[in-house]
Parts: sequence; C-alpha cells; structure tokens
Amino acid sequence: MSDYTNKKRDFTLKTTPTVVDLVYSLNEMFPGIRDRILDDHDRPREYVNIFVNGQNVRDGDAERTRLKDGDEIYILPSIAGGLK
Repeated sequence: MSDYTNKKRDFTLKTTPTVVDLVYSLNEMFPGIRDRILDDHDRPREYVNIFVNGQNVRDGDAERTRLKDGDEIYILPSIAGGLK
C-alpha cells in the first residue's frame, strides 16, 4: 500500500468510529486509496487484510469493527504468485 501513500508507511490519525471510516480518512489524504482497500460495498477487498491490534477484522465485524484511541491498524495486501 505504500505505493499509494508516497512511500509513507506509518500514520497517526484522529480516532475514527470504524475501520471503514478510517479508510475514508486515508482517502482524504491519498485520493484513490479507498478503492484499493474497499470494494463497492465498503467491505475489505478479498486480497486486503486489515488488522486491529493484531486481530484480522474478518474474524469479527469486518469494516464495521469499532476503533478506539490508541488502536494499531495494519492494512496489508495479500501476496500471491510462485512457480508452476
């Protein structure tokens, strides 16, 4: 994802209510990044993993995961490929 954030990898943002709100905040800073992270229904794309304090949001409320001050969020695209 750092290709879309001018190579910046770490951010401190104001607390947002949910993961989807966080992505929209990032999109204000880096227009177009929302479409790389969320699908047309504001759900994380299948190849993007979002972790809040080490827990994958897919194991809970996904994009509706509630955030609080001090949470650490990681947004990681899946890596695929290999030799046949």
